[in-house]
Amino acid sequence: MRFTTICTVSRAAALLAALACPSAAGAELACAGVLGNSGEQGKSLVRFAPQPCRGIGAVYDRFGSLWDRAGKGALNRYAPDGRLLAWYRIPAQEGNSDKITLAGDTLVLLLGGQLYTLDVSAPPESEAKPLKVEAQHLSFGVSKGRVACVDRQGKLFFLDPKSGAREESAAPSFNDVGDLELAENGTAYVLSKWRLHAVADGKVLSDGWPKEGPGERIQLLGGAWFGHAWHGTIRRFSADLQPDPGVVLGGASGSFIGHLDQNSDLINGRGMARLTETLYAVGGLGGILHLLEWRGEKRQMEIVRRIGALPCVNGVGLDGSRRVWCVAGSWEWTDRPDTPLRCGVNSPEYPGVGQAVMLENDLMVAPGLLWGKPTLYAGPLDKEVKTYRYEKDFSLRKDFCGTAAYKDGGKLVLLVVTKKGAAQACEIASNGEFRADLGEVTLQTTAPVKEWTSLAMKDAGVLLAAGDGQVLEFARDGKNWKETKRWNSWGGGGAGAEEKFGARIWITADTGRVWVSDRERHRVVAFDAASGKPLATFGKTDQKGTDLGTLAEPQVIAARGERAVVYDSGNQRLVKLVLR
Repeated sequence: MRFTTICTVSRAAALLAALACPSAAGAELACAGVLGNSGEQGKSLVRFAPQPCRGIGAVYDRFGSLWDRAGKGALNRYAPDGRLLAWYRIPAQEGNSDKITLAGDTLVLLLGGQLYTLDVSAPPESEAKPLKVEAQHLSFGVSKGRVACVDRQGKLFFLDPKSGAREESAAPSFNDVGDLELAENGTAYVLSKWRLHAVADGKVLSDGWPKEGPGERIQLLGGAWFGHAWHGTIRRFSADLQPDPGVVLGGASGSFIGHLDQNSDLINGRGMARLTETLYAVGGLGGILHLLEWRGEKRQMEIVRRIGALPCVNGVGLDGSRRVWCVAGSWEWTDRPDTPLRCGVNSPEYPGVGQAVMLENDLMVAPGLLWGKPTLYAGPLDKEVKTYRYEKDFSLRKDFCGTAAYKDGGKLVLLVVTKKGAAQACEIASNGEFRADLGEVTLQTTAPVKEWTSLAMKDAGVLLAAGDGQVLEFARDGKNWKETKRWNSWGGGGAGAEEKFGARIWITADTGRVWVSDRERHRVVAFDAASGKPLATFGKTDQKGTDLGTLAEPQVIAARGERAVVYDSGNQRLVKLVLR
């Protein structure tokens, strides 16, 4: 099977984008491509529902398309090259054992303890139908058109999703069921208390059973057993559950000596689909799919494509070598829209890290919450950043958004502000590690600000903040900051004029430039920091779009030199920009 490489923006498209957005200063902002959305642009753009929800695994149908949940209430259908083909309506309810499987042309979904079906030929935006059957677990496998289920009492039964016919197994109930699988020959496998039991013809087999299970989300594919674990770990076992060879992707804590890479989108696989003898798809914990190629000579799997979008981004990093940090990993500037994240680390809790800042040594620092504790994600972007997680001394309010770093009396200070304007500071080391709590910092304004979004350093002594559609400038006032100026327009910008920001903006600054991401007016504007004059604009003012010359509700932005990367939130992608 051949897959199309989704190309980044052509030179002609970039020129058209720049011509669509002329600037008074004669410079231009051109699109250099997209990261994080395998559909790239237009109708093929991938989108997730607004509210996050766990993935349910991967299914591959006879039409050559892939399926997985994409946020609360949404089921997405993809081409293997990463394009979104359609989306469908499913119940918003969620449970730890949610799963998807395919019986013929019928999708069977376990959602929050209830079973639903959807025909793969149903028109886009169709709604899954309830079977009015409760189940605690559902098999990935199918035998003679039937799936296996376990109810809340641990009782095994078989279900024909087309007719709704149900057959109870004569096997006794199981305790503490963790998962379930069904072989093509009709043998059911029940994971109970982490031991795998085999049930054939209503009898629990005893000759050599039970056996140790292969991991979480057990699955039989192509005659091999697969199981999942944290840190993006996938294990492969033979048909008789012997390691074959064991870990084939990632490496779970406690199961190896040394270090193995992990993919932060995958974390804990929800289920796999087999496309060819060597090509698989795996659904991640957040609903992002990845294509995996089985490398027989290495007895390992390699991630070759990321299929999905970026439904939530609050922090982006960009270093001097044009590496981009997002969510919990990094991309190279030249990567494609479907390139998997590199250098993965443990993902922060929803909604992710706050605004990322780059220090003078080209090292990134971003605040986040990991396992309920305040964490600093810090380090150079050419390898995994460190996750400094703190049990004491360091605290973070949960609604943090803006971040800035500056020197104060020889100390390197990290300043974090919340959406309501409460600011706190801490001293950090040059590697981004926490040193000392410096307490509350006052950002004294001349008029109240309802919602803050971001911070930036104009220079060593001037702090910038974005709030209520305005750029605020602050000067030092001891350890605090005092507003000296605010502006939301330039030129002759009166109310409604093009030279005026919308109600919500995000900012960043670097090398004498201030970049403003104007959410409501769907554009990015680059300014000369010294004069305040605009240098160039990207996007069509007041016109959202999905092509490579337009934006839709852009938010957080990072810049380095003449380059910037902005989170195009309405299109759930990162857009790379170059100032020429």
